[in-house]
Amino acid sequence: MALVREIMGSSLMDKSSFLGDPSPNRLLKNRVFLPFEGKRVQRGIRRGVKSIAPVAAISEDLDLVKVVPEKAVKFKVRAVVTVRNKNKEDFKEVLVKHLDAFTDKIGRNVALQLVSNDIDPKTKAPKKSNEAVLKDWSRKSNLKTERVNYIAEFVVDSNFGIPGAITVGNNHQQEFFLESITIEGFACGPVHFPCNSWVQSRKDHPGKRVFFSNQPYLPNETPEGLKALRERELRELRGDGQGERKLCDRVYDFDVYNDLGNPDKGIDFARPVLGGDKIPYPRRCRTGRPPTDTG
Repeated sequence: MALVREIMGSSLMDKSSFLGDPSPNRLLKNRVFLPFEGKRVQRGIRRGVKSIAPVAAISEDLDLVKVVPEKAVKFKVRAVVTVRNKNKEDFKEVLVKHLDAFTDKIGRNVALQLVSNDIDPKTKAPKKSNEAVLKDWSRKSNLKTERVNYIAEFVVDSNFGIPGAITVGNNHQQEFFLESITIEGFACGPVHFPCNSWVQSRKDHPGKRVFFSNQPYLPNETPEGLKALRERELRELRGDGQGERKLCDRVYDFDVYNDLGNPDKGIDFARPVLGGDKIPYPRRCRTGRPPTDTG
C-alpha cells in the first residue's frame, strides 16, 4: 500500500505544473510584459488558467472618418454711428430736416453695409453683410445736442472675417456730417471707422460713400477684400480734370491761379497767372469754371 500511494502521489505531482516543480523556469514560460506607470511588470501565465486582462486590437479594416465642415452660424453685430449736428440752420434746412424725418419712417433712410477683408471663394468678391438702417432717425433728428448716436444692427456669418470697410448710402434730401462708426460684437473686439466727412444725398451723389477702418496697410499688405474699394476711392478723389466742380464734390485735382482778375471789366483788372510754367507755385483746387471772354 505504501508503494501504491507513493506511485500515485508522484503521478499527481507530475500532472500539477505548479505544485510539483518549484523551479522558476516553468513560471517564466509564455511571459507577458504589461505597462505599469512607465515600468515593465513581469507576470507568468499559468497553463490552464484563462487570462481576463483586456486586450486592445487595431483593425486594418476600419473606415476612415470623414471630416464634415461646420455650418456657418449667423449672429448679430451692432454699429454705433455718431452724427454731428450743425450749430446754426436756416429756415430751408430746418424744413428739409423735418421732411427727412418723415420720409425716414416710410423707407427713405440711411443704409449701411459691412465689407470684409476676406474674399468669398464662390463669388470671388468681398464678403458683405446685409444692409442695415439707422434706427430712430425721425425721433432723434430734432435733438439739440452737438452729437447724436444712432444704432444699426447687422446679421453676418461666423466666417465673415474682420470688417475692413463700411458703405453708407444717404437716401435723405439733406447731407449730414458723419463723425465716426464703431462696430461691436466681433471676436476681434470693437472695430472703429473714423469718418469726419459730409455724406451727400443720393440725388447729388448716386453712389455710396466708403469708409475704411483705422487699421493702416501698405499697398502690398492691403487685404484682398479692400483693394478694389481703395482703388475706386482714390480715383474719385483724384478726379479726371474735366467738368465744373460743385460745392459738394470731394475731388482734389489742382489748377493754376488764373481767376485772380477780371479782364472783362478792363485792362486794369487783369492779373497774371500764378502756378504756370514760369511760376510753378502756388496752385489751387480746380473749380472748372469757364474762362473769361477776354483772352
